[in-house]
Amino acid sequence: MKTNSPDPRTSSQGSSLTQAQQNRVAELDQSRIDWLAARRAQRACCCTAAPAVIAVMPPSPGRPHSTELFLCGHHYRASRRSLEAAGAVVLDMDGRPVTEQDWSFPAGRPRG
Repeated sequence: MKTNSPDPRTSSQGSSLTQAQQNRVAELDQSRIDWLAARRAQRACCCTAAPAVIAVMPPSPGRPHSTELFLCGHHYRASRRSLEAAGAVVLDMDGRPVTEQDWSFPAGRPRG
């Protein structure tokens, strides 16, 4: 199931993205993400909680392709600095980019 490409200038909650974040979102090929599987996922990769975001890790020297991680809200917040340093693109479960400002509320899946 494909979704429309997100607006590369705004996040899931409407906050502005940095230029670097806009560039990473624009380069991301969202058609490679299995959105149906993502929405049906019962648990995150990191724990038994439901996934709140998808972190798309870029290729690395030991991995020539990108990799998606389904993270719960808690583990996303705990890992967001490392994800940013790694150049990951973080999307909500509807395919919109997520920023740190979007996650300034208690644990749980953001609601639109």
